[in-house]
Amino acid sequence: MSLTNLTSAQLSQIMGLIKEKEELLKKLALLDGTLAALESGTAVPKKRGRKPGRPAAAVAVVKETEEKGGKRGKRLKGALLKALADAGPEGITVKDLAAKLKVKPGNVFSWFYTTGKKIKGISKVGEAKYAYSA
Repeated sequence: MSLTNLTSAQLSQIMGLIKEKEELLKKLALLDGTLAALESGTAVPKKRGRKPGRPAAAVAVVKETEEKGGKRGKRLKGALLKALADAGPEGITVKDLAAKLKVKPGNVFSWFYTTGKKIKGISKVGEAKYAYSA
């Protein structure tokens, strides 16, 4: 194969393979370090990093509205009800709510269809738009 005769598809395939090889080499180096630590009898360092889930910004907003010892759902409930009450009778869209609370819009929709339907005073006033009258 001549390098001058490569198509763009072949070149992109080669680039993808090189990236995959580099990732595997990084993992291999990490495993080698772990094995060396085990062989020498030193403590193996634990993996560090954030657990997958909500972004840190969403956690910060939810924590502001949290009561001490409350469950995650109660924190979201309080934040959503406060935002809905602030919006007034004209309501607020799910997209705006999600942006304001820094959570995913799908989570807000899910909350309305599960928990939100059990709360008296929450009403749908338009397409993806909800209002709360206490």
